[in-house]
Amino acid sequence: MHSDMNTPIVTLTTDWGDGSFFAGMVKGLLYNLVDNVQVVDICHKLEAYNVMTATFVVRHACLGFPPGTVHIIDVASQQPYLCVKARNQYYLCSDNGLPHMVFGDEIEDVSLLPTEEGVIYNFAAYNLFVPAAAKLLRGATMRDLGEPPAQIKQRTLPRYIKQGDNYRIYVHHIDSYGNAYLGMTYREFAELRGSRNFVLTVRDAEVTELMLDYHQQRSNSDPNHKMRLTVSATGLLELALKESSLARLIGLRVNDSVLLRFK
Repeated sequence: MHSDMNTPIVTLTTDWGDGSFFAGMVKGLLYNLVDNVQVVDICHKLEAYNVMTATFVVRHACLGFPPGTVHIIDVASQQPYLCVKARNQYYLCSDNGLPHMVFGDEIEDVSLLPTEEGVIYNFAAYNLFVPAAAKLLRGATMRDLGEPPAQIKQRTLPRYIKQGDNYRIYVHHIDSYGNAYLGMTYREFAELRGSRNFVLTVRDAEVTELMLDYHQQRSNSDPNHKMRLTVSATGLLELALKESSLARLIGLRVNDSVLLRFK
């Protein structure tokens, strides 16, 4: 077994939804091909074909697994298909920009997963990724899987940009509570802010206070929306609405932006 673990781990990150049979197909084949495998469901309810959201989830939910873990990522799947090694873990996915957005220069190795002529690959997670995962967990090398591609798709994840004295920050993720995760970390925010006050404009609302606790009572936020700026477990700034969905209230979506100015 190639993994450093006694129990091999394979994770699944997909846009299949909870009502489909795809997860059952993939898990059944994994259990058949890999002895004692532990299959971890990261998420199956990602927005269909949304590579940006998948990038966020992989970056914040997958990287902390033990060395040797194999991650199957089936979002916006299309040829070419890759195995990417980064941080001593393996990521089976499409060459759709996700590997570059997640890892950038941290990619250690890449293999192009070969496809056979005449075989229909309309479910790559089952036809390609599971057999590749089994090979890796039985000790296969990256070159056993395939040759490195000439290049992989380069794609940049927009975080924030400076506009004069202001900063336009992009929304990276909307969670199941309707909270919005922004593309700026708390550390970056603190360094830029210094001792200055700030105003964060979100649609027609303004937030002027950073709350380090979701349950903090005092807030100078917009009296109509009671919007809160806090720090998520990812270290990113997060916009939330206490006991309600911010995204549902104001229609905030991934790739939308908010404006930060200091005074």
